[in-house]
Amino acid sequence: IISWNVGGISCPIKHTKILQALRRHSALLACLQETKLTDVEHAKLHTSWMGEDFYSSAQQKKGGIAVLVAKSFPGKVSLLKADPHGRFLLLAVQLREVFFHLLIIYAPNVYDHIFFQKLVSLCSAYVSQPLAIVGDFNLVSDAFLDRTGPGSHTNSETKGVPYLMNALDLIDTWRVLHPSEQDYTHT
Repeated sequence: IISWNVGGISCPIKHTKILQALRRHSALLACLQETKLTDVEHAKLHTSWMGEDFYSSAQQKKGGIAVLVAKSFPGKVSLLKADPHGRFLLLAVQLREVFFHLLIIYAPNVYDHIFFQKLVSLCSAYVSQPLAIVGDFNLVSDAFLDRTGPGSHTNSETKGVPYLMNALDLIDTWRVLHPSEQDYTHT
């Protein structure tokens, strides 16, 4: 499973490079966030190696999620729930003999308690299988470890991830493996 915030994929050159990178990495399941695509534009993502795709379109060129499933994926993927605002998809996945739910998130850029409550309610309704969550939370658990640069770190930017983790009894596997490492993709 590859999870990637593509920061928009409507430009033909960028969209081609992203799809080539996914193929080069033999992606079986690619979870793309911030696609910024409309329903009609999602057809641009079809390639020869892809079997199925699932998406939740962007609203006003903000957000958007797409999941591309390779033809060679050794199992089945089905859509359980798509957010009408392009913020999440919930899928049922069978990978060989393993069954689990996969939640792909592109969270708002500012803490939105209602959004996180909606995710907790959604996940609580699907407790019959293990749950994996991937995506871009646009928030951090620890502002001092997960952000850099000058400026204040507001208390609200660290509420969403711990709320979700506590409510659903989740584990941040990266933070478990790297408890004091300061690393991030953006400031």
